Formats: sequence, C-alpha cells, structure tokens
Amino acid sequence: MLNRRQFLRNTGALTAIPFAPLSGITSRGEEQKSVQKPRIFPERLKKGDSIGLITPGGPIVKNQLEETIEKLENAGFKTYHTNSALSQYGYFAGSDQERADDLMHMFTNKEVDGILCVRGGYGSIRILDLLDFEQIEQNPKVFIGYSDITALITSIYEQTGLITFHGPLGISLFNEFTLKSFTKVVMDPVNHYKYRYKREDNTGGNPEFDIYTINGGKAEGELIGGNLSVLDSMIGSRFEANYENKVVYLEETEEKTYRVDKMLVHHLQATNLKKAAGIVMGVFSKCNINDEPRLTLREAITDLFKPLGIPVSYGLSFGHIDTKVTIPTGIHARMNADKNTLRLLEKAVI
Repeated sequence: MLNRRQFLRNTGALTAIPFAPLSGITSRGEEQKSVQKPRIFPERLKKGDSIGLITPGGPIVKNQLEETIEKLENAGFKTYHTNSALSQYGYFAGSDQERADDLMHMFTNKEVDGILCVRGGYGSIRILDLLDFEQIEQNPKVFIGYSDITALITSIYEQTGLITFHGPLGISLFNEFTLKSFTKVVMDPVNHYKYRYKREDNTGGNPEFDIYTINGGKAEGELIGGNLSVLDSMIGSRFEANYENKVVYLEETEEKTYRVDKMLVHHLQATNLKKAAGIVMGVFSKCNINDEPRLTLREAITDLFKPLGIPVSYGLSFGHIDTKVTIPTGIHARMNADKNTLRLLEKAVI
C-alpha cells in the first residue's frame, strides 16, 4: 500500500498540497528511498579489455600509476588514462570538476570496458553533484574501488541501478586471494559464489582480525555498504544510503574505537540501518585503539548491534587489508552469521 507521500508524489500533487512530515522520515536522504531503480548488470571483464584508470579522490604519484598499469597488464588487461590521472589540487587529484569530468569521460568512452580507481583518500563525495547519472545509466560498465570510492559505488548504484563493485584499488596488493575473488565476481561468475574468509598472516594476536558472531541467524537481501566514515558523511544528503531490507557490509580503518562507536550510533539514529536484513562487517583495521578507561572494539560494536535482533557477523576479508574480496553492491546475497558466511545468489555481470 502506498503511503501518503508516495501517493502524492505519484499523482504529481506533492508540492500542491501542504501537509505535516510523515513520522519516521529522519533525514533529507529518506525522500528518495521509496524509488528503486531497475538494476543494470554490466558486461563482464575479459582479458584484453581496456581498463580506464581514474583518481576521483586523493592524488597519486607517477610510480603508483605505473605500478597499477603493470599489475593490470600482468593480469591480461590493457589500460587507459588521461592526463588528469596525475593532476593535483591540494589534497585532491585535481579540481572537483576535473575529477568529475574524468570519471564521466571513462563512462562515455566506448573504448573503455571497465573503470578502476587507482586510490581512495578523500574527495569522491565532492564530485557527486557534478556527475551526469543519466549518462552513466546509458553507458554501464564495471566500476571498482573501495574506501573513499564508497561514495561513488553507493551513489551510482542508487541513482542509476548499475551494479558497482567494492574491490581492489590500483594501489592494492594484487595477491592470489584478491585476484581469485575479483575473477570470480567480475570475469568468470557463477550463479552462487561463496566468499572465503581468510585471516591474514601474522595477525594471531590482533583482535581486529578475529572472526565472530554478534547476532546469529540468516539473512537475504541486496548488498550495500562500504567504508563507514564515508557512508556517515553522506547521511542527510540525497546520496544517503538506503539500508532497508539489505545485507549491509561495513569496514573502517585508522579510527579510534570511540569514533567507530560514534559513527555507528549516528547511523542507528539517523538512517534506516535498524531495518537492515543483516550486517556483515569486514576487518576494522587499526580501530581497536583506546584511551583509558578502555572499551574494546568488539565490546563497542556488540553493545550497539546486539539489541537489533538481526544477524550480524564480524571479520569477512574486506577492508583496508591485503587479502580482500570483491563485493558487488546491488546483488542478492545470503549471510549466515552463525557460520560467518556470505554467498552471492546471482551473477553480478552478464
């Protein structure tokens, strides 16, 4: 059944009839959440395809670009970049308009088969209002990155319906584990793909790499998520993520425990995260950092998520770590928090 706001929007009368705000709308970002764009599946990547390299956030230096090119060529791809890849404006890889133009160029360029972000940093959120989402929707292709790129991964999916990918950056370590997941998700997909959990070597004494259940149970839904602080910075905007009935994946790095706590509380109070089907947490690297008196990372997130009563698990292999899986935003998945498993229920590419 349509609620009053949905009915008025559909009949074109929203601005003509004044009424009090509906209870339960907690932010400006809530207004767009009733409309779900039809999903668009990008074409799978193949060896020999051309990968466009962009830097929508922080700047890179020449050797980082060269190393990225070498990695991709060793994996069987061709690469393409514009002069903007090495631009710099303060702590950004060029001006906002320059970075937005470069991203749009990669989507509209018919010679580019997929797009990989070379690094994160900060800056993707600043170009969201400069993007032509209709053009992106008309030119779908694989788009990959993580960390700061969360702003683009989430917004492109929600504004266009295009499946996007939380996966390695150009500066990431392209080890066997990372490449295997990348291949199984964007190159050689299967209908049901179960992610491997792999604890990194030499982390036995580090609780940030532990794998554990906060709330047991199973959940199914579309995947959405990424870096916690980036998602937090989008709350209240038209790009705020919609978590309702979704399997939400979250990661973070180099934030003290109290700051992780603060961002999770903000999410629980200001978004519909409480209505998620389930939550899969990656590795929150360098986040179990406390001043006295102490509250560990595990204690803090358990305090916040235990009362939700939805499945929540911690420790999947993604985030600011060397061994990371590639997660497609918008794809149906099933999680089992008791067994700490996550499985894709459909292919992410065609």
